[in-house]
Amino acid sequence: MRKERANKLQLLVRRNRGRTEYQYYATELSHLLRAEVLTNDILDLEQTDRIFSAHRAQSVRTNKEAGFAIRKRWNYKPIDPWLCACRYLGKKLQGEASVLFVGPYEFCGAVKVDADRALGAAAPLLEFDRDTVGLQSATMESGLYLDLFEEDSERLVELVVWGQWKTLAADSVISESE
Repeated sequence: MRKERANKLQLLVRRNRGRTEYQYYATELSHLLRAEVLTNDILDLEQTDRIFSAHRAQSVRTNKEAGFAIRKRWNYKPIDPWLCACRYLGKKLQGEASVLFVGPYEFCGAVKVDADRALGAAAPLLEFDRDTVGLQSATMESGLYLDLFEEDSERLVELVVWGQWKTLAADSVISESE
């Protein structure tokens, strides 16, 4: 009972922070995605946590299980090679319903979006988040993340894709960008 009450309180605190500190979250995402993000496109925090938990578990598997995912790294600049790969994969996923984890989603909620729209806006979304853009299929079977990081004083971008999307990425992203 105490744990349940503590969880509810934590959700209320997070939701309040989202409403006060990030009141323009939907507007900003609308500009980045070049499509209006409506209130019903934003998941509540409980749904966000549940879907992100699955996304995180699958992300962890990408490092533990060989063959679970494919990954490709590029230098952050120039952005054309990795952005073209994201857009190309987006074309393969056209119309695929997905959930986007970007920016302060843990306070505002993840966003329902077509995968192709999110991948087409990969560069501005990564700039907005400054770290990682996550995308999970609505079926929870597939997902990806785009990670910006530094290694040996070099800024790199890595795209990691799993599930059914992995096959599409293997046929498109890797061969397209090699």
